Amino acid sequence: GILFNTGAGQHILKNPLVVNSIVEKAALRRTDVILEVGPGTGNLTVKMLEKVKKVIACEIDPRLVGELQKRVQGTCLANKLEIKVGDILKTDLPFFDACVANLPYQISSPFVFKLLLHRPFFRCAILMFQREFALRLVAKPGTKLYCRLSINTQLLARVDHLMKVGKNNFRPPPKVESSVVRIEPKNPPPPINFQEWDGLVRIAFV
Repeated sequence: GILFNTGAGQHILKNPLVVNSIVEKAALRRTDVILEVGPGTGNLTVKMLEKVKKVIACEIDPRLVGELQKRVQGTCLANKLEIKVGDILKTDLPFFDACVANLPYQISSPFVFKLLLHRPFFRCAILMFQREFALRLVAKPGTKLYCRLSINTQLLARVDHLMKVGKNNFRPPPKVESSVVRIEPKNPPPPINFQEWDGLVRIAFV
């Protein structure tokens, strides 16, 4: 009975086949600590809790936090779930092995770079993005979508497009198509000052 705030990017992934596919592609391990951003009502969260040591779910909306808590209450999964309430962009990231999330699309770019500059290194991130954003992440030099985002992400990580997800797999459906992407940070990172490098790329693309 919750009214979702689409302005805040609340589009809940409702298709269990897509949820299972994301979990499968994340290749989760029993010992993993998983970071999830925007867990919503917990469709993805619950599936991951069954497979890992711990899920740290970051949610900005107290109503959804309540739904998530209700969902695991009294089950053996409850003690494996840690909920952090607040804006992930203003929060220090905890230690985690992998990040798996159906992100609010408006934080896609700042969140990707927050992730890639995070230390200690994590193994990989499996993230849902708006399709065009996802295609920019994996775009090759000389193509129309190749941009500052493509260069900077590919400098710091290996990026793969995993699958397309149609808008009808969400409730309420977003206005755009989506894609799931795998991001694996390069360890060790290239020996450069990222802020200086980004300044150069910004100028080049202007």
